Amino acid sequence: MVKEKFLSLEKEISTLPMHSFIVADKSNIFIEKYYYPYSKDDLHRMFSITKSFCSLAIGRLITQNKISLNSYICDYFPEYCNSNTHEWIKKMTIYDMLTMQTCHTSTTYKTSNDFNWVESFFVTKPSHRSGTIFMYDTSSSHTLAALVKKITNLSFIEYLRKEFLDEIGFSKEAYVLKDPFGNDMGGSGLMAKPTDLLKVGIWILKQISKNNDCYSDYLKNAISYHVPTLHATQNIDEQQGYGYQFWRIRENGFAMYGMGGQYLIIYPEKNLIIVTTADLQNIKGGTQILLDKIYNTVKKINPNLLVNNKINQIKPYSLNKQFIFYDNIQKFKSAYIKHDAYQGFIKLCHKDCDFTIKYNFNQPTFNKIEKYNQNIYTSAIPLSKTKLYLKSDICDEYIGSLHIILEYSHNCLSIWFKKVEETIFNEFYGFLEAFSVS
Repeated sequence: MVKEKFLSLEKEISTLPMHSFIVADKSNIFIEKYYYPYSKDDLHRMFSITKSFCSLAIGRLITQNKISLNSYICDYFPEYCNSNTHEWIKKMTIYDMLTMQTCHTSTTYKTSNDFNWVESFFVTKPSHRSGTIFMYDTSSSHTLAALVKKITNLSFIEYLRKEFLDEIGFSKEAYVLKDPFGNDMGGSGLMAKPTDLLKVGIWILKQISKNNDCYSDYLKNAISYHVPTLHATQNIDEQQGYGYQFWRIRENGFAMYGMGGQYLIIYPEKNLIIVTTADLQNIKGGTQILLDKIYNTVKKINPNLLVNNKINQIKPYSLNKQFIFYDNIQKFKSAYIKHDAYQGFIKLCHKDCDFTIKYNFNQPTFNKIEKYNQNIYTSAIPLSKTKLYLKSDICDEYIGSLHIILEYSHNCLSIWFKKVEETIFNEFYGFLEAFSVS
């Protein structure tokens, strides 16, 4: 039942401009899907998810007694703060910044080009006292990232690598974009893989289950409700409150949010983690559409169904056979298929050339189709132990897709082709039948 719910959810959201979709618990991955033109190994801009990573770094510094929630941010930036600094800025604490209760109405570096981004946080005239109201201020997170660098002499992502990211297998290629002045974009600059978010989500779930641990206590506070956000947005999930650079969401969950549909969503009571990357910016209310679809699925799931429940995925029978096609108008002569439970390839011999397509059952696979000099990314989906769906996205000068379904047995092979592209891959259409010769 749980598997069907997630598969149905994936089918629903696939109508949106998604880039990835992962559903997991602490032990199992239930759904892992990537959408053209993105693949498992591509780094993705995570936008404001970066803020939550800054919170993780700040939490480490707090538990190491290098700063406190009540520390004044001005104390760490004397180069920007002096006797002329506004009193409201002088009284702004780390807690105020983590909870988006600064004294600024909006992101300060977007209002002036006269100062570097960090400096703007301290010299922009405040609109109100800090600690009074939630106002989404990306310059707050940007300044917290600069604070980590000040104290550790490391970027916040390098510091987190040393603390735990390397240990959990966070990708070495991940990085953070710089602002025009060379500072880490702590509010929006993280470039990482969707699986990196998954690993962090699993790690957080494990951490918040611990007792009598200082950093676990910080995390529990970070993901808890601290300030109301009803005034700040029309998005229902974003109205559930805010923690330390984490959003509260429906179903007693919490999330890292990024513009355009970048989410790491965690439901502790259900032992459930959902990762999405997307580009919903051109769809009116697009993020709410996505979150509603997720909510409508998750709310129906009994927490007990997910705990220690290994969802069995279809594993195709291993195959190592050559087949000869009966006469066909497409002019294919033979096929050689070899795969195990993890990966394989099919070689299709045509009267004009050979087509070799590699595939992997866990992630999209790059292929170069020499005849057309085009790159494709092939996803392999077992439909049964003897039926395989190969979906290839054409990601080059031409844009489109190629679809192949293979139904095989000991003696024979049936193939169905469909191509969605005007100009090339004209060989790939209709059905073919073949008999085994090995």
